[in-house]
Amino acid sequence: MRSHPIVLLSAIALAGCSTPARHWTPFEPARPEKHGSFEFLLRYDSNNDGKITRAELEAGLRQDFRQADTNHDGRLDPDEVLAVNQRRIKIDQSIAIPLIDWNHDDYVDFAEFAAPMRSLFEQYDADEDGVVTLQEMHVRLEHVAPPKPSQGGSH
Repeated sequence: MRSHPIVLLSAIALAGCSTPARHWTPFEPARPEKHGSFEFLLRYDSNNDGKITRAELEAGLRQDFRQADTNHDGRLDPDEVLAVNQRRIKIDQSIAIPLIDWNHDDYVDFAEFAAPMRSLFEQYDADEDGVVTLQEMHVRLEHVAPPKPSQGGSH
């Protein structure tokens, strides 16, 4: 897993760079569009309060993993990984976060499955209280995005 952190970070960074984003949910109806990569996390807001707790994230990830594990062996084999990645790409196109077998053991376990969303959660949880809010998302974007040039005025 140590040999590929740059690839993971690049995939996560690219996920946050595109707008507008479409909500990815392979097993439920999509919500209306929200705020880029935050929408990837917002799908785990099980009580619809506009915040994602670490517990909500983990419960949602476990449910998604169970649904992706069609042969119920506790891991995703290459065919299951391909199916998930194809759904993600079909729905989210260039901002899709693909599943990757980081340790090259020929399957994706839950830790590999959950890593990208856990990483996004950590990035957006600015105050490290275990809850990601829209306000934290906006603060994060202000630090990442360059300021927009002013309209009019002298150049």
